[in-house]
Amino acid sequence: MNKKMLAAGSRDEYGETLKEKQEIEQTIINVLNDQGYIPVSTPLIEQENVFDQYQEKKVFHLLDHMGEKLVLRPDLTLPIARFLAANQTTSTVTRLYYLGDVFHQIVNLSGDYNQETQAGIEIISEQSFEAEIEALETMLAFAQRFGIVDVQVVLSDARLIDLILGQFDLDDRIRIEMKQAIEEKNISRFEQLKAQIPDFPAELANWPLAFGENGESAMEKLRRIPAVKEIMDDWVRLADYTHLHYPDVAVTVDLAAVSPQPYYTGTIVRGFVPSLGDYLFSGGRYDRLLSKADQETVPAMGMALKVETVLADRQRDLSSLSAQDPIVVVLAKGRVEQDVRPLLKKAGVDTSQLDNPARKLVFDTADNRYRFILVKANDVVKYLDQGIGDVGIVGSDTIAEQEQNHYDVLDLQTGKAEFVLAACEDFEPEKISRLRIATKYPKLASQYFHDQGEDVELIKLEGSVELGPITGLADGIIDITQTGRTLVENHLQIFDRVGPVATHFLVRKGSLLQYQDELTTVIKRLANLVAPKEEVKE
Repeated sequence: MNKKMLAAGSRDEYGETLKEKQEIEQTIINVLNDQGYIPVSTPLIEQENVFDQYQEKKVFHLLDHMGEKLVLRPDLTLPIARFLAANQTTSTVTRLYYLGDVFHQIVNLSGDYNQETQAGIEIISEQSFEAEIEALETMLAFAQRFGIVDVQVVLSDARLIDLILGQFDLDDRIRIEMKQAIEEKNISRFEQLKAQIPDFPAELANWPLAFGENGESAMEKLRRIPAVKEIMDDWVRLADYTHLHYPDVAVTVDLAAVSPQPYYTGTIVRGFVPSLGDYLFSGGRYDRLLSKADQETVPAMGMALKVETVLADRQRDLSSLSAQDPIVVVLAKGRVEQDVRPLLKKAGVDTSQLDNPARKLVFDTADNRYRFILVKANDVVKYLDQGIGDVGIVGSDTIAEQEQNHYDVLDLQTGKAEFVLAACEDFEPEKISRLRIATKYPKLASQYFHDQGEDVELIKLEGSVELGPITGLADGIIDITQTGRTLVENHLQIFDRVGPVATHFLVRKGSLLQYQDELTTVIKRLANLVAPKEEVKE
């Protein structure tokens, strides 16, 4: 019998693990039935237009026998909104619950699963803030029932960044780029944009890192803005409720959070489990997704619980919760590691174990605060996004060619070079109908020529790209240069400068919350070290 292979990212479930998952699901069903929530089930396959408002476009696309565009659902709120609109069941307060699988396309060979099970509630036609309290109470009660002891509630709001930026006189470009830099925790880009805004408030000087204690301290100073004060008053209500009924649950805020989906219109609540580095639940208010027959919008609040996270928590050794794992820094071997070591040391990170590495590849600091893993540059992001690493340090040339599932926090200003378009002296692109470009960086090159409005043939090379024009394989190249010497030696000239290259400091998204105090301190120190001298902060 031929071996039957699973599709990439899929898995079989079997035996004791499946039984345990079924027990979790049955508990959820029993609790929500007892609480009067109405079950609703939607199909795995939906019309593509149901997900027009879905932020993540990495969905599985299908065609039916009539050629209609379909998708495997990546989200359960939007199908329920479709169900409610079709059945006109939005006139009175309705409490629904669902339990089912969602599907996301994943990065090839990443090891991630494209299928996960979610259980969630939707509270329809409830305008008052009682809906947020009820949804959070339901999720915290599940966390308590399943014995998840270190859940942390993180509060944010889909309106907040726009409301604060609205206090400044900004053109659309700067406003959009500033919001993107804040949400992506990109300190380097944020600093560049901040310098263009006169009288930028000191309390938001580190806005991309304004979460946890940093967010709470900035929060009090922002309450002078009436619309922001209203949001934060609601946060206080949720915090007070949590502290009263779940005193062991920590509550914090994130003033720099990206809205998980564009249909959210207000409060966003997440439940983070630091020891797992993952979210247990998340959701928010979406008051403009549903509408009545007369087109009047219908308020709604929804929250989803990740069943696999509950299962992962139940299957681990709880004694590990008392141990503080080190922050794992994945470093590109060679020049990158050598260049950034002095910076890390000045930022308070003990790098002494790297001074005489011999043939070792893993190093722990004496105080067990950090663990360094030395890998090839192309593997840094893989270690990071697979949860092995918390911090990744690698060149932006490597980052540009890989899928991103982390925060690109800081340009460390080391290993500087640039991407260039180079060719022989007689290069006349306007006379060539379709350019052939040799490069090691097809993703970056494709984006560059797309921005130029040019259709080119890209030839991926692994070796000496300079040979492309010399041998006639290609008309030109896109490659990295520091001094330009190699180009000159091969009789090539620079025709355009595509973009800068430098070493970047990356952080896995979960790690930034899991180790927020230590990492934000290090990031701030590094930002001060690499800032222009006149911008250095005391």
